Parts: sequence; structure tokens; C-alpha cells
Amino acid sequence: MRTMSQLPGKPQIGASACLNGQYVRFDGGHKNSAFVNNECAGYFDLHTVCPEVGIGLSTPRQVIQLRDFDGVTKLVFSKTPENELTDVMNEYAEKKIDTLPQLDGFIFKKDSPSCGPFRVPVVNNKTGMRKRDGTGLFAQKFKERHPNIPVEDEGRLNDAGIRENFLERVFAHYRWRQVTHSRNPLKAFRQYHKNYKLMLMAKDNQASRQLGRLSASVNRQNFNEISEEYFSNFMQAMAKVPTSGQHINVMMHVLGYLKSHLDKDDKVEVLDWFESYRDRQVTRITPLMLLQHHFRHHPNSYIHEQYYFSTYQ
Repeated sequence: MRTMSQLPGKPQIGASACLNGQYVRFDGGHKNSAFVNNECAGYFDLHTVCPEVGIGLSTPRQVIQLRDFDGVTKLVFSKTPENELTDVMNEYAEKKIDTLPQLDGFIFKKDSPSCGPFRVPVVNNKTGMRKRDGTGLFAQKFKERHPNIPVEDEGRLNDAGIRENFLERVFAHYRWRQVTHSRNPLKAFRQYHKNYKLMLMAKDNQASRQLGRLSASVNRQNFNEISEEYFSNFMQAMAKVPTSGQHINVMMHVLGYLKSHLDKDDKVEVLDWFESYRDRQVTRITPLMLLQHHFRHHPNSYIHEQYYFSTYQ
């Protein structure tokens, strides 16, 4: 069994090559993403793929699209839909996915017939009407093979809440790989669940309780079976974006650990910042930093270990 020290030093991310500024688009251009190339570069190692170039298409090239033929979606050239690329793309995807390193997330190009993970346009072959209910073929294969790896498209990542959620899930996946590579996976598993308690409480309190019961039932004999079920349910819960009210409920819970240490004025100040966050006058980082300030003066080991306060470390 490998140890944690043999894992990469940071999470591994896949990305559509055009988002990395590579000139692989159908028009010979790119779709450089500042998030992919700037923010992600500080957190992750990046691994890029262009499935369309991968199957041998040139740059520039004819436009390809997803097209509905009587309920069957195929990948075709838009101007010559009789020329189909479905099988060659699926075969490429199967082989390419096998060659990728162990990833902790994937950022795909939105609307792409090869890479789009959600709501990709599909053209009805008879009417020419478009419905946004497709998935790019490469992205579909990746999602089928790796259902627990978080995926997003670069368009959705413009939303701050979705972007934060994606980063949280990527680090959760990476930390889980540390659990499975540790010398004592059972001990590491229990610590993992403990460290995510507050974050799970914010995202889905019911799921948090269910995961707690699963965590309590794990032993050396059933570890492989239970841990697989746990992580699948855990990543489903992590995919939820909490409301400000859910975050405030968690922060109120955290404030309870300080009740014997803060005077009346300190408590009023913290509560006022909670309300400012609720009213969207400040981001969540403001009340969190204030809570952390108080915990530096009144340390608590349980709170110190919570990933709720250190998502990206």
C-alpha cells in the first residue's frame, strides 16, 4: 500500500485544452480561462485534453455538433451530418481516460459537443430545433467512469457560489485519496469525517447524520464496502451549495464553543456580522475571520481541525 507521501503535493485537475489558452478550437482560436490559468494554477496541477484534436480533427476544422436522430444522439459534422464521429469519439474517450493521472476534478468547455458536461445543445435532425439537454461525448464517458470526481464547465464557474463549491469538492476528493493511501486508512477515515462535520452540517444536515451513522459502523472487516458507500454519499452531499441561512446556523453552532469566553459586546459584534452576511453586505469570510480571531485567543482542537475554516489547505 502506498503512503500519503507518494501522492502528488496538490490536487490534480483535468481541463479542456482550449481553456488553457491552447489554439485547438474549431476556428483555430482558444477560450483562455483566467480561472483555469490563474487561480487554479496556485492550487492544482493541470492536465489538459482536447478530444476533437485527439481524434485527429484539424485546427481549424468543420464545426461538429450533437444531433438527435429519432431519439438517438450522435456526434456529426454540422454541415454534413451523414458524416458521423460518435464511435471514434467514444473509443478515443475510453482510451484517453485510462491514460490520465488520478484526477480530483475536471473543468470542461461549456456547450462543447465533446467536452460540455451539462446542457449541451442537441439539434433535432428533422426540425432543426435545439434542445439544451445533451452532454459532450468525452465528458459523458468521464462522468460515467468517475462519478465521484467533481466536474464543472467554465461558464458555471463564473458564479461565486458554484466556484467555491467546486473547489471544496476538489479538495475533498484529494483528501479522500490521502485517506485511501494512508498507512492506517480506518483511522484516517474517521479523522476525515470528523474534520468535515461542520461543512456537511452546512450543506445537508440530514446527509450529515446519515454519514455519521455510516462512519460509526466502519471497522477493519467492512472498511472497503462501507467506505465506498460513504464516499459516494459524501460527494453527493458536498455538491450542494448552502444558503446564507445554512451557513449562519453553522456559525451559530460554532459560536457556542466560545460562549464562556466572550463578553456581551464581543457576542453582539459577532452576531451583527452574521446579520451583515445574511443581508449580503459582506461575504462569509468576514464573520469566519472574526470567529477565527476569537479562537486564536481561546483555542479549541475540534474547531481548529474543521475544513469549514480551511477549505483549500
